[in-house]
Parts: sequence; structure tokens; C-alpha cells
Amino acid sequence: MVKKLAFAVTLAALFFVVHGSARAGSTFIMVTHSPPSDTYWVSVIKGLEQAGKDLGVEVQYRGVENNLNDPNQQRRNLEAAIAAKPDGIIVSDPTPSSLNATIKKASDAGIPVVLVNQGGDQVENVAALAFVGDDPGSQGELGAAQFNSLGSKHALIITAPPGALPFLDARTNGFKKAFAGTSALAEIPLSDFNNSNRIKAITESQLQKDASIDAVFSIGGCCITAMMQVRADLGEKGKDIHWGTIDMTASAIRSLKARQLDFALDAQQYAQGYYPAVMLDLYVRHAIRPAEPRLITGPVVITQSNVSRLEATDR
Repeated sequence: MVKKLAFAVTLAALFFVVHGSARAGSTFIMVTHSPPSDTYWVSVIKGLEQAGKDLGVEVQYRGVENNLNDPNQQRRNLEAAIAAKPDGIIVSDPTPSSLNATIKKASDAGIPVVLVNQGGDQVENVAALAFVGDDPGSQGELGAAQFNSLGSKHALIITAPPGALPFLDARTNGFKKAFAGTSALAEIPLSDFNNSNRIKAITESQLQKDASIDAVFSIGGCCITAMMQVRADLGEKGKDIHWGTIDMTASAIRSLKARQLDFALDAQQYAQGYYPAVMLDLYVRHAIRPAEPRLITGPVVITQSNVSRLEATDR
């Protein structure tokens, strides 16, 4: 933990030393597995764009058309980014088996790469400078710890079917490992991750099957709005259940303020947009490499007691 903190502090300090003296004409392209309209990635893009302004470099965001985590489209977007010959590429790596070969092409072509959001264990495999993001297993474990502290015994996890995405498996497995009680899955096909009605129907079906469920945990920002709709539909029963989620979205903030959501885990994704651009800028101009392979931005626990401070920030 001390080493990670020292890495973050050093990175921030280096930024302030070089602020305002960026190499003219530098272009950094971010390629991810989600569209720019996704509630999670809106904050990432804000961080990326602010870094571009602060550093005086051009930044671009390229995501898939739909929130389907489509590795084929992401790979095509990455290939186009490589062909553009930017000064650096920032790329998420949610499906290493599909993306690593193309990411490695960028490194082999002499384009510095920073992995973002997912792929923390793939830095060496793709010859990236570093990874900036969260640890999905730790996210699941921290969520379970919150429910344990609330006294929950039977949890329902809103997630994808096992094997659909490695990082979602890690979140689910982390939760199941750390939760003191029993757990069941509300399995949402990836094709339905942007379909609130479908998420709501699957979740309600699982709750109807097991009346003992006293905790519901959403595995990501995709499902928060639907989960809160389920809570409302349940009436008094919904008030007796504890509700938590991974990811901070506008819906999560509203639900926390309304005392409907017990907690949300904030990956501080603004930093996932900002820090990679700083890393690339320092490398391009000064050949400064991150001393550690991973900079972890979260999660931190947001509850009804501290959500107002987060809401007051522009991220």
C-alpha cells in the first residue's frame, strides 16, 4: 500500500514540475470496450480531456458503439488507432485472449502503451508502460465486506453469466470468496447490459425464487438504475434488503442521497482518464517510465455519509 501511494504521489509531483511545457503536437488515443455515453466512462473521458488541456496535448477517445464489450469492434478501433501513428495509446484490456496480440502490435511499432481500467495483470505480456485502474477481485471482496458489516446472510449478485468476461468473473468470485453468508447469481447476458427492463426482470425473478435474500449487489454501473427500480417495486420488502454496487454513477449518487443504496464502490475513474495521459506525456518528452507496473485508483467506499463531498466535485 505504501509503495502504491508513493508511486501516485511521485506521479502527481512530476506532473506539476513539467506542467505547461508539453511537447507541441503530441496526440494520445484512448481505445476502450465501452461507448462514450456509458455512465462509467463519462467520468474517464472528463479526466482524459482535462489532462489534455493541462498538458497541452491532443487526446481522443474511441469506444465501441454499444455497451456490449465487443472485443472485435474494440480490436478494429485499436488497429485504426495504431495506423494513425499517435504518440501514445491508452487501451482497456477486458479480454486479453482477444486483444493482447493487437495491443502488442502497438508496442512493437514503437508506440508507448498504457493499459487502463482492465488488464492489470497483462502489462508485461503486451510490453505496456503500466496499468492504471482497479483490481476487480478486490472490488468484489470489498463489496462483500460491506454486507458482512451490515449483517447480511443471503446475497444476490447481479452479474454476467460465468465465463462471459474475465473481470466480471473476478468481481463475482471475489465477492463469493469474502462474503460470510450464501450467495446466488442473477445472470444478465452481455447483450442485455444496456437493457434496464431485462436486468430488472431477471433480478426480480431471482428474488421471487428465494425470499431469504437480504442483500443485492450489482457488479457494475450498468445495473444500478434497474436495481433501484426493483427495490421500489418490492415496497416494504425492498426497504428490508441491503443494496450495494460497484461503480459510481449519477443514479448511484441519487440513490445514496435518498438513502436507498447502502454503499457504492468508487473506482475513481476520473483518475483512469487523467493519469495515463500524464504517464505518456512524461515518457514521450523525458523518457520517464513508471517505477511500478500498476497504479490502482480504487475502489473506495461511498456511503450516505460522504456522498455529498463526491457530488460537489466536477468528475
